[in-house]
Amino acid sequence: MKALARLRAVRRPEASSQARRAVRVAVVLGAVAFASAPYWLGGTYFPDIWIDMGLWGIIGVGLNVVIGFAGLLDLGYMAFYAIGGYVFANAALYHGFNLWETLPIGAVVALVSSAIIGFPTLRVRGDYLAIMTLGFGGIVYFAAENLTALTGGVNGLYGWKTPSLLGHPFVTPLDFYPFVLALLVVAALVTMHLRTSRIGRAWACIKDDEIAAAASGIPIVRYKLYAYMLGSVWAGLAGALFAAKEALISPESFTFDASFFAVAIVVLGGMGSISGVIIGGIFYVVIAEWLSAYTGTLGGVIFAALLLLMVLLRPQGLIPYRPTFNRRRLLRYGLPEPPVVADDYRLGP
Repeated sequence: MKALARLRAVRRPEASSQARRAVRVAVVLGAVAFASAPYWLGGTYFPDIWIDMGLWGIIGVGLNVVIGFAGLLDLGYMAFYAIGGYVFANAALYHGFNLWETLPIGAVVALVSSAIIGFPTLRVRGDYLAIMTLGFGGIVYFAAENLTALTGGVNGLYGWKTPSLLGHPFVTPLDFYPFVLALLVVAALVTMHLRTSRIGRAWACIKDDEIAAAASGIPIVRYKLYAYMLGSVWAGLAGALFAAKEALISPESFTFDASFFAVAIVVLGGMGSISGVIIGGIFYVVIAEWLSAYTGTLGGVIFAALLLLMVLLRPQGLIPYRPTFNRRRLLRYGLPEPPVVADDYRLGP
């Protein structure tokens, strides 16, 4: 009887692992089919919507590093999105740079800006940090409205040469889509790797208990700055792609509403969950597009109401983050699986 019980105990994990593997294959196939949808749907409308999903997914992944990994509430994140866009516009319009030359420049400028702003800002925490990041976002917005020599003021900048690759000009949204999708995949893979690295473990400690992390010898400000700088890089790259695709950039794209929706995507998808924030970006674009078609100016109000309802019914997000561990190694040494503990940002079960 004991031998039979042991055999059953061994077979159960194998069966469950096979089921998990089948689910993963189905998810991957579904993601590939969804990502390739613009090619078989055709036209310009659906590729444009899918590009918006990809850009908001990149924004969500970058902000997830700041909020979900390190626990820093950033209410001015779209300022780096604006910096990347205006760097591309100025470089392409006044200096003749192409898209591929301005992408790294926009990322570097956003990185340096986050370092300059983050070094004094990240020494505070809680509500004070949120207010300071909100102020930074407001400064960038008003600078974009009033520094007409650099930003074109309220009319924005436009008229640069159409981006191209190997002599093929990017005329339709479908020409930009592969690069937006590639940037989203790279952002997801990089942040997924960093979460399990030494830096990611330091971020997790800071998020759980900053005082205990400092007592353990973790340089708090330095690792906070790492998260802030990494998040700004993805926003800068996404902003440059946005400006190149739209062929126009103006302050109206970087208001406080945009920063609010960026935070809403992270909360909606699941703080700390990479796949969750990508799904959150897709969900936001679909809901916003549907509401704009049927409700006009009330779309933002209805989306905010849906967000409040989501927070009340499922506060952990659409796809909550679950820490991974090696089940085979635990089974080999006869160790129990660690319990799932909800932190301050995932109040649900």
